[in-house]
Amino acid sequence: MKSRYDNRLAICLVIAILAGLILLPAPVGALKVIGSIYKGTASPGQTIVFPITISTDATDPPMDMVVDVLGFGQNPDMSYIGLAPSSDTSPYSARGYISINTPTLHLDPGASKTINATISVPSNAGAGGGYAIISIHSQPQGTGSALVVTAVNVPVMLTIGGSGLTQTGMITGLTTGEIVAGQPITITTGFKNTGNNRYTETFNNVTVTDSGGKQIAQLSTSPTPFSIIPGNTVDYVVNLNTPLSPGTYTMQSIVSINNGAVLDSKTSTFEVKSAYVAAPQEASITLTPQNSAVLASSDGRISVSFPAGAVLSDVAVTLKPFELNQLPPLPEGSKAGGTCFEIDGLSGLLSKDAKISVTYSGADLNAAGGDASKLVLARYDQPDGKWILLQTSVDTGTTTLTATSNQFSTWAVLASSGQPSQAAAGKTGGFLGGILALDGTTVLLSLGLVVVIFGIWKRKKE
Repeated sequence: MKSRYDNRLAICLVIAILAGLILLPAPVGALKVIGSIYKGTASPGQTIVFPITISTDATDPPMDMVVDVLGFGQNPDMSYIGLAPSSDTSPYSARGYISINTPTLHLDPGASKTINATISVPSNAGAGGGYAIISIHSQPQGTGSALVVTAVNVPVMLTIGGSGLTQTGMITGLTTGEIVAGQPITITTGFKNTGNNRYTETFNNVTVTDSGGKQIAQLSTSPTPFSIIPGNTVDYVVNLNTPLSPGTYTMQSIVSINNGAVLDSKTSTFEVKSAYVAAPQEASITLTPQNSAVLASSDGRISVSFPAGAVLSDVAVTLKPFELNQLPPLPEGSKAGGTCFEIDGLSGLLSKDAKISVTYSGADLNAAGGDASKLVLARYDQPDGKWILLQTSVDTGTTTLTATSNQFSTWAVLASSGQPSQAAAGKTGGFLGGILALDGTTVLLSLGLVVVIFGIWKRKKE
């Protein structure tokens, strides 16, 4: 009786696992859209029909779609957002110009449908441009934390033909972020489009000079894929990564368009109270099994010494800067100073430990309250979602931290009152998060594993 009961129990277990995996909402592939943006010119009184074709993959579930016409908003990072009618107060809104012939539709797996957006420009349309966003989104699928909504936004950028276009703009702010040794100094220029038409390609150039007028740096942004919509304010961000002595520095910011015309310029100053140490520059080497090698930053603050035999085959290894505000949550009782970086290229364990040396900065020492003995080198273990605080040797004479490791990923100098240990912090996902992150491959592998385990167990019972 017991054997029969065990068999039934095992079968029920397999069925439960299969049901749990099958009932999880399948990840929805991205909607494919032909007609993903409208840019055109229309005169007052003119009507334009803009077709938009929506399709899905054959592996996607059936979807019920809704099409909404929203106002055109823009985030400081220049990305576009749809605005509800109550928030759409721009004089350049074209939301009221647009009607959709099929505001709701059903898509079977692998199917495609075309909707028509009719743009009717009123006879009293003002000068400049008209802007709106057509939002195509699915009805929510799943429940709770597994809720999935698939959406795509179609920007509509209309130029009113025969109207006068004004090209003006205003720099609303010029500021630096917190000055932390070992981290780039961010210089942010806030810019508002005060004209009546979008700017498709703009540039920001920032010049930094010292108190004697000597140029320290010339910085510029690359063109972005986003237009700047009238009435919106966006941020241009450049990074200053040049060693600076204490003193007052002047920065001049200029915003111009692709024909070279300057829209606005602004000058401001910032103060460096203690010597600024620049962030490490990217550096790479190729490790070979038979030779020792040293990977070091250009300023020598960070170095990793690999002994011969540390790797079993040739591998390229790169040291990269890492932004302080992008660090995973730190262990309780720990504080980051300013030194953090990545070492890429080593996905597994070294055959022999490498020695890592870091010259700690004033910001690192300040994080430790001036007590260098509290500083440790820490490595973030991505698979386990936790920081590993390494046994660290501190040399206050040379302001150097030294440790050994056979794994490399994201690193930081931390101030910690506790002893080096595998202190968990910011563990991501957990059991529920992992289950919800399953993809098709994971599901198939899991099913295969269940079947194999059950087969072995049943054969053993027989």
